[in-house]
Amino acid sequence: MQAVIFLVDGMRPDGLKEAETPNMDKLMETGAYTLSGRTVMPSSTMPAIVSLFMGVEPEQHKALDVWVPLPRPAPTLIDVYKKADRRTASFYNWEPLRNIALPGSLDISFFTSDLTPLGDQELTEMAIMWLRKCKVDFAFVYLGHTDIAGHDHGWMSEPYLKAISDADMCIGQVLDVLDDERLVVVTSDHGGHGKGHGTDCEEDMTIPVIFNGPGIPVGKEIGRTVEITDVAPTIASLVGLEAPKEWKGRAICF
Repeated sequence: MQAVIFLVDGMRPDGLKEAETPNMDKLMETGAYTLSGRTVMPSSTMPAIVSLFMGVEPEQHKALDVWVPLPRPAPTLIDVYKKADRRTASFYNWEPLRNIALPGSLDISFFTSDLTPLGDQELTEMAIMWLRKCKVDFAFVYLGHTDIAGHDHGWMSEPYLKAISDADMCIGQVLDVLDDERLVVVTSDHGGHGKGHGTDCEEDMTIPVIFNGPGIPVGKEIGRTVEITDVAPTIASLVGLEAPKEWKGRAICF
């Protein structure tokens, strides 16, 4: 089963609810979700995304401001896919994410340094082209402009909400080219307040997490607290991959 993670940088759950997001709304209506998921401290992009893929807390992976390539305390989700001889892809517009997997674990990788709405759209078009062209078992699509809009204009400002709507449009475009039998995960790395994030306040720590696909209940709000470290184990469980023993996150039982 094909799986795709969409990560909208800096998307707060109340921003998702307030912005015009027909594609994410439909994924929630036809899948399982929580609007009270939890990220890690510090509530910043690098530690959060590494925790998402590696299933461990920042205290273990120690990737706080920049990626620390070695030592790695656990394989990432991409590495697990590659070990199982499955094809992987990553599309992103924040350059430090280049090291999210071990060298050789990605079959397709596209990066643009453009963190504007045009940059999000460019990487979306590249994702569409490659997902149409090649059979890919797992893809990561990172949309970075929402975070920039928060820093420039403030979280929950009109430009920030517009950035969430733009990201939703990108997600819808990619959804159109995925397999009929596909697992979709939509989440964020952190929220924000004022023009920043990184603290342990609720606005920074709370994230949305959406699962949609075969085996996922329809329109179900997930009852337990979902940690960002639970995403990789849950995907592995749903697609039949063995979760590494080093992962600390827990697969969600739907």
